[in-house]
Amino acid sequence: MEELKLVELNVSMGKLEYDMFQEIPAKENGSTNLCSGIPYENFTAYLENQLARKYNPISDFDTPTIIYIAYLKELPIGYIGIRTEINDNWKKWSGNIFYTIRPSKRNKGYCTQILGMAIQKCYELGIDPIYIQANQNNIYSQKVIEKNGGKLYLKNETFYYIIKKD
Repeated sequence: MEELKLVELNVSMGKLEYDMFQEIPAKENGSTNLCSGIPYENFTAYLENQLARKYNPISDFDTPTIIYIAYLKELPIGYIGIRTEINDNWKKWSGNIFYTIRPSKRNKGYCTQILGMAIQKCYELGIDPIYIQANQNNIYSQKVIEKNGGKLYLKNETFYYIIKKD
């Protein structure tokens, strides 16, 4: 398996990262790519907005969130976000982690790797247990979560998982 790395989102990111965000659909499997379709001239403002989320208070609309870009060599292939604080609403709504891989790099095992890396970052941040969810029709995401130790605890139109350190 090729080696991946996670880099925290920052304002020095440029055209390669922008192109990745443009390849990822605006809405897919319950997630929203807010960068989809924005002009490149607005990309730095988008990055600044996403960086500010790190300091958000918990609300019904957002939580403190750190976003990482996943790189295969120098190519950005996806992103993963860690919600560093969640309440009961967020445990049900989405959990601590969200992720996506650009369509041209899917089905190669990268998502399983980056989720494993994000789980380790969660543990380093003191997040344990980790809550995560997948839509009922997103079998790929369910398998990625299960390969990373996710235990199903609630199943309806959304599948809810918990990942614990031990």
